[in-house]
Amino acid sequence: MMASHTVITGGMLVLLIFSVVVILQVFLSKTESKWSGVILPAIMFGISLIVSFQFAVRLLNSRSFTGMVNGVLVEHTTSMSSIIGQTVLIFVLCNIVTGILIAIYAVFRKQRNNQRALEMMRVQDLG
Repeated sequence: MMASHTVITGGMLVLLIFSVVVILQVFLSKTESKWSGVILPAIMFGISLIVSFQFAVRLLNSRSFTGMVNGVLVEHTTSMSSIIGQTVLIFVLCNIVTGILIAIYAVFRKQRNNQRALEMMRVQDLG
């Protein structure tokens, strides 16, 4: 029973952190500077590169296995294509949050640009 409580608490913590990141991304995307809204997606992309690289290195280091399985000596070597495929999958999964943050940035920047264009049209109509 204690383990299920820990999982729920961990899930709630992840949801809270994700919510804070999304709110921060919305705030940064609405600022005057267009570069501030790119900060969080760039950080997440960098983290995904690091995680993918570490995953690939770990797979390469544990590529072969020799041992007893059910009393039989077994030698198994993971193929390079399997390692590449798994690394690409990890990279894509790690970039889901990056994609969400870029989508938030694109939506709010487009709204900001549309508002700026409307303001310029109003100023020209008045002049």
